[in-house]
Amino acid sequence: MRNNQAFYTALLAVVLVTAATALFLRPPAAKPLERQPSAPTEHEFTPLQRDPLAVTLVPGANHFNVQKYQREPVVRVWMADKQTIETMPLETYLEGVIAKEMEPSWPLEALMVQAITSRTLTVNAIEAGTIKKLHNADVSTAKEELQAYSRERVNDTVREAVRLTRGQVLMYGDSLVYAIYSACNGQIAATKEESFPVEIPVPTPYFQPVRDNCFWNAPPEQQVWTVKIPAAEVARILGYQGNPADIKILERGPSGRILYIGAGNVKMYGADFRKQVGYDRLKSTLITDMAYDGKNFVFQGNGWGNGVGLCQWGAYTYVQQGWKAADILKYYYVGAHIETLWH
Repeated sequence: MRNNQAFYTALLAVVLVTAATALFLRPPAAKPLERQPSAPTEHEFTPLQRDPLAVTLVPGANHFNVQKYQREPVVRVWMADKQTIETMPLETYLEGVIAKEMEPSWPLEALMVQAITSRTLTVNAIEAGTIKKLHNADVSTAKEELQAYSRERVNDTVREAVRLTRGQVLMYGDSLVYAIYSACNGQIAATKEESFPVEIPVPTPYFQPVRDNCFWNAPPEQQVWTVKIPAAEVARILGYQGNPADIKILERGPSGRILYIGAGNVKMYGADFRKQVGYDRLKSTLITDMAYDGKNFVFQGNGWGNGVGLCQWGAYTYVQQGWKAADILKYYYVGAHIETLWH
């Protein structure tokens, strides 16, 4: 990151708010789909490898001082529902986050994946001072500000997942990973250029278009979906005054997501277009078909969320196949390693 602290704070706030739009999960399907997706059918553990010597520094990224966190922090938590601040150990706060961001009945190993990811995101927010600027606190229970939280949903499995991963965060070289995650990536992860082209101005080599089998367990409405949007609305969002029939997907990214959409000299980032349309309406930018019927644009797509980093339904599926939490995290955050800050 740039050295300007104000810029760092504003940047992380934008990323956190954007990433928070599709983090809450429904319970896993009671039984597999009658027809499993054709590809990939059996995903073996073949994580992308990087030369250890090459995984050192990310140009422009802040060095993270691990010595600063030799002891577990006691954090000031903005309780959004009560509009008050409570003080508690970070690991206690994390239990409430995991219980809300992932179904607490999920397998222990999946909850451990979420624990490490959410802990990393939490430390990132503390370092940035994102919530301190908003509420004079370290973290917030408001989903749109950081991560969702529910003390009532915490069970023994959630507590065990937090205990077994105590103090563990994800790092790439000497920097904290942007531990962004989403519900269902459409079976292929996004690069930061596809989902956060402006919000993250530094290289993120750990975000790669890796494939997974999340459709084996994700709810059908998160797998494949269709939405109809009036052509006049699409043109207005783009700022295009010509014939709507001219509007096309201009460029796709490495995962197949929309990089640019537009017509003529007018174009917009796919991620910005989705934001303007509405995150729950255009569930992702992994659009498989865009058709104009003379009045509306009909978008067909896969997945739900930004698709960057961890796919929660993918993690659930890999746990069912016997993967361990560390392997899952290293698969979704290519070249990253797990660092224990406090014991």
